[in-house]
Amino acid sequence: MNRFVYLDNNATTKLSEMVKEAVMPYLDLQYGNPSSVYGHGAKVGKAVADSRSMCAKLLNCEPNKLIFTSGGSESNCSAFNSAINQLSNRKKIVTTKVEHSSILEYCKLLENRGYEIVYLDVDENCNLNVKQLESVIDDKTALISIQFANNEVGTVLLTEETIKTIKNLKTKYKFLFHVDAVQGLGKYDFNVSTFDADFISFSGHKIHCPKGIGMLYVKDIGSFVPLIAGHQEFGLRGGTENVFGIVALGRACEYLQIEMPQIKNKLKEVILYLENELKKISGLRINAENVERIPNTTSVTFDKVSGNNLMLKLDQRGICVSTGSACNSESSEPSYVLTSMGLKNPQNTIRVSIDENTSISQIDYFIKNLKDCL
Repeated sequence: MNRFVYLDNNATTKLSEMVKEAVMPYLDLQYGNPSSVYGHGAKVGKAVADSRSMCAKLLNCEPNKLIFTSGGSESNCSAFNSAINQLSNRKKIVTTKVEHSSILEYCKLLENRGYEIVYLDVDENCNLNVKQLESVIDDKTALISIQFANNEVGTVLLTEETIKTIKNLKTKYKFLFHVDAVQGLGKYDFNVSTFDADFISFSGHKIHCPKGIGMLYVKDIGSFVPLIAGHQEFGLRGGTENVFGIVALGRACEYLQIEMPQIKNKLKEVILYLENELKKISGLRINAENVERIPNTTSVTFDKVSGNNLMLKLDQRGICVSTGSACNSESSEPSYVLTSMGLKNPQNTIRVSIDENTSISQIDYFIKNLKDCL
């Protein structure tokens, strides 16, 4: 029988045993509504508060600046909604051509409402042109939204130079700044003060939590305009809290607080081994190889082999890789990220994304079967 080797952790991750153990009581005995004042609900409310504190400790921010959401997409859209309402007299949004689909689709909605959307270019390594960024910002700009790292090729877009440039522009033009950090959490040490951002989005299912839980950091909660009205989450996000997901996220963040150095070292070790083995195979190239990337992602383009066909053949052997973002997997078109990078034969690309549990023996199994499929 084929082994099962999962190498698509940028799409989602496996629920960890540690997280599973933490959340089980909230699927059974601890089922109270956290907004209830009696003991059965108050205990659950305390669990929500404790989880918020654990998340805040990891991010080095105050707990009341974190709003729990249904995931990265809601966090992204909530940031946009608040920004355009806070600065309603400004009608320009600046983002990039390689953002997550939730942001690109929201921008389409805003274009239909008369907003000017400026999509920044990227080069062949998925890096931004800082000069272009500087040239498009003016006093009409309401929001700049840039992902921390790209989910398909792993490039870190928010380099020190880019962050410094945005900070300087922000001082002059007083716009709001949003960071989509969904692909960074669990791979980098995050301190929200690094970005001087007004909003930062995170997602739980990228760090071994169940799907359906995320969070949004909000620098100025007094000015925040909710996407979903209600009294929960300090009146900033309505709806009965997803206690199961919130407890999971808190436990995962508590784990990262302790284990982040070891996780980063493991990811770097395994991804370096993977890429060294790939370089022994002719007829392929590693995308964005020589720029800063999140330490778990390798994008590979082949000279003469369809990425989709290769993905399906590997799947028959029990190996999960992708051809790009899971949010666009049903499209027959080449990845818009790779196309924006100007890559030759973007349709011939697969993405390998590991986690801290990926072993060298799993990489060996992948390489052997990759060679057979080629």
